[in-house]
Amino acid sequence: MNNWYLILLLLTTVGCSNNYNPENLIVESAQSEYKSRLNFDAKMEPKTGIIHGAGQDVDSYIKYKNLMSEGSKPLMYMTYTSITKSTDEVIAWHKKIKTELASLGDKNVVLQIGLNLTTGKDDGSGEALSLSQGKYNEQISLFINALKDVNTPTYLRIGYEFEGKWNNYTPEGYVSAFRLISEKLKLSGIKNIATVWCSAGGSAGFISKKDLMAFYPGDDVVDWWGVDIFSPQEITNPWLDDFYKSAQAHGKPVMIGETTPRYVGVEDGIESWRAWYQPFFEMVKKYPQIKAISYINWDWDFWSNKLGFSWHDWKDARLEKNSVVREAYIKEINDPIWLNSQNFNAIPLAN
Repeated sequence: MNNWYLILLLLTTVGCSNNYNPENLIVESAQSEYKSRLNFDAKMEPKTGIIHGAGQDVDSYIKYKNLMSEGSKPLMYMTYTSITKSTDEVIAWHKKIKTELASLGDKNVVLQIGLNLTTGKDDGSGEALSLSQGKYNEQISLFINALKDVNTPTYLRIGYEFEGKWNNYTPEGYVSAFRLISEKLKLSGIKNIATVWCSAGGSAGFISKKDLMAFYPGDDVVDWWGVDIFSPQEITNPWLDDFYKSAQAHGKPVMIGETTPRYVGVEDGIESWRAWYQPFFEMVKKYPQIKAISYINWDWDFWSNKLGFSWHDWKDARLEKNSVVREAYIKEINDPIWLNSQNFNAIPLAN
């Protein structure tokens, strides 16, 4: 009878993931060693710690933010726009981002913007070369004016996931476009905009270093390196180790521009945690070059249907949908290694 009782207790504790208190799981996840962050004195680089960010639409961000305790709310809001579409769309984005920032109700926030250089949806309609030849100069000017107006410190991922075939940028076109945007930002006199050179990493097949660096615009116009990390097997791929060390060799901090538990989600509770979240946090702690992350708190099937992308099997990454993952995640983010909204002053800004 005692044995049956123990079995029942075990099934009740582990099987009912929504009521499980992951105390032992937290101990397990905290065992990885945190390496003190390197400091490269890059633009808008905190001397130590890791910027805590999330996105990638305002409603999802607010729901994510409200899950966090008062001392662990995100510092960085991740969003997107394009400057290779009509001027009307750039003007509409200007109004939209002002409304979104106002709705956050928090002055202690920085922006992380994915700046798209295509005209379609993952259809290879890359316009980097045309942009570099002056086709979108008016849109660039409107975009820079919008950044001046919102007056919020911004990390700008120019042509993010540049090597992805879905974008169809050539190395020459991309490098020219990145340099042109960077130069126009500098000439405008705008302050507190850091440029991010952001790779697609595993989503683009972890291309060779030679092919990757063919897309590199140069240390003089790149402030941060970035990489997007999704599927579990990407987290431990040796390509990332080389990427982080290469960033260090170039004197650049690393931002994980987008991250989400692709193909894992949250719904399996402790199994989800062990499959993706725990190894992700361990990787972040291991590499002192990493100074920022942006978590995507999305139900990917919903957004696939809404936006028309093929993300239907990416699963539900919303922390609010599983208490095991949520509580373990919040425990990690409460660690003082993270720079949350109360650490706004840790970001060095221009006078």
